[in-house]
Amino acid sequence: MIPVFDQWQQVPAAWKGGAVALGNFDGVHRGHQALLARTAEHARALGAPLVALTFEPHPRRFFVPDTGPFRLTLPPAKLRLLEKFGVQAVLAQRFDPAFAAVTADAFVDDVLRGGLGARHVVCGYDFTFGARRGGNVEMLRARGAERGFGVTILDPVMREGEI
Repeated sequence: MIPVFDQWQQVPAAWKGGAVALGNFDGVHRGHQALLARTAEHARALGAPLVALTFEPHPRRFFVPDTGPFRLTLPPAKLRLLEKFGVQAVLAQRFDPAFAAVTADAFVDDVLRGGLGARHVVCGYDFTFGARRGGNVEMLRARGAERGFGVTILDPVMREGEI
């Protein structure tokens, strides 16, 4: 089984400096598979690990705790699927009040750079991050350029006109 960490401050040095796939990865559907494949390309090119950054519990569960069940995949199955698609380690960041308060800039500087030492990041077109969704893909791309890591933003994966 792949190594899993639940706090960005606890990621061992062996898993830093890689290509990072960002997302909730609920279901590990075709869009997620495309994202993981692209991240794997960057990991190979860098000679670096492929690490997935996901969140537990799902942020929706944190912000709207009274919603009914919506998860497609429970954490153990999600980990097996991530491993099947090439992920070598997972930061399943604990989504709690402290993490929900992390600003978008702190997410980039502390989590992506400090905690993961990301050399390349891949996410979907609609990825948002930071307190009150203060960061988006344009900001991530700009911060990556400023801080020396690559950013790839994937367009939606379409099938029969549907995302």
